[in-house]
Amino acid sequence: MAMLAALSAILHKPPLSPIPDPRSLIPPLLICLHIEHGIRPAAESRGDADFVREFCEKRGIECRIESIPPGKIASFARARGIGIEAAARFFRRRALFREARRLGKTTRILTAHTRDDLLETALMRVLRGAGPAGLAAMPQARGKIIRPLLSVTRADVLEYLTERNIPWREDSTNTDIAFLRNRIRHQLLPLLNESFPSWKSGLAAMAETQSLAAAFIRDEAKRRIKWRGSASPDPRSPILDPSLYTDTETFFLQPEIIREEALFQGIDQYVKKINHGVFEPKRSVIRRFCAGLVNAADLGPMQVCKQGRKVVISALKNSLCESGFSLLIKEPGFYNLKSIGIVVRPFNTQNAHQQCSADGFYACLPLVFRQSFKDDFLVSKGHKIMRRNLVNASKTRSLICAADRMGSTAFIGPKGLLAVRDLPSGDGKPQGLYTVRITSNGNGGADA
Repeated sequence: MAMLAALSAILHKPPLSPIPDPRSLIPPLLICLHIEHGIRPAAESRGDADFVREFCEKRGIECRIESIPPGKIASFARARGIGIEAAARFFRRRALFREARRLGKTTRILTAHTRDDLLETALMRVLRGAGPAGLAAMPQARGKIIRPLLSVTRADVLEYLTERNIPWREDSTNTDIAFLRNRIRHQLLPLLNESFPSWKSGLAAMAETQSLAAAFIRDEAKRRIKWRGSASPDPRSPILDPSLYTDTETFFLQPEIIREEALFQGIDQYVKKINHGVFEPKRSVIRRFCAGLVNAADLGPMQVCKQGRKVVISALKNSLCESGFSLLIKEPGFYNLKSIGIVVRPFNTQNAHQQCSADGFYACLPLVFRQSFKDDFLVSKGHKIMRRNLVNASKTRSLICAADRMGSTAFIGPKGLLAVRDLPSGDGKPQGLYTVRITSNGNGGADA
């Protein structure tokens, strides 16, 4: 709102020259594009859209509202194996770039990221173990995107709005600490500000250094390792088109950081080739392959594997990839594992009996969702339940086991939860306990 109000004020200023050039009287075209994601409650989401539309009408700003049908982003996230926020970002960016193409080549997209957003993003990436590219400073301009408020703080923005009596709205999820960004904003930042007052300048300096390192690594990887499109390299191979490949010997002769960057570049090319839309591979999986620890790695909708003299990126069509861990959860939040959704929240002793219904259970973190093994078991209602008994009863081998440091905590079958572990007994709040709720997209439940 601050950026929109400031742009509106700039465009409506009278000309300084008493006899201006007639061409200077034609203001730049300003359009506000509001994306209604269909994620939050309908009343709040529609209220935001109506608020923006009314604000623009009063100031003569053209306003376009794009509404995404409820459930579409969640379904997209499940299908792609990504988080809700990443899926929402994909739809938002697609709408912005589509509008920019409609308006012409000279159009630019302005977003209102502040210095606080930059620092929060940097901390999130530090905690997630990002590489140099992820730790690099958020650029003020890249391609069509410009971030004019990146040098000002959130406090500056709120002060500007307050002084000029400009109204704004707050997203109700901004206080939900189930999201990592909100935990950083409301819990970590106050501690850093109190104990390490110079942390912002230090983090910003690190980001600038990482920007230089990332640029060097990116250029070196692109120069040293070339990805080529191909038909199936061997008619007998289970790898099917489309695929990309590079020379195995050349790939593994490079320093490991160059291999990792080159593989990320190859994955980006492949995603564009198959029009996948959005994909965020896990660096830990990429690193195991680049270190030569595995011959093939499952990347979700695709795989990378060594095939003779070639490293091949292709659709996931076979069982060459490493098995075992499917999803490792280290913190509360929202996750997707193929056809199931997983919601992890801190345990609350005040309403413990309400937190886990027929689709939920209790667990400690870290929590692993993996393919079940024949010797897996848990204790439910005082009885020991073996995984093999559930397989015989359900006549299916597609079982997922959820396990934490105390052992198996739940078995999940094609139609949902089959068995869950008893809640630990004892008075007071159990240490490190979380509630886990399982949801299905309606396409058959949890297909391991």
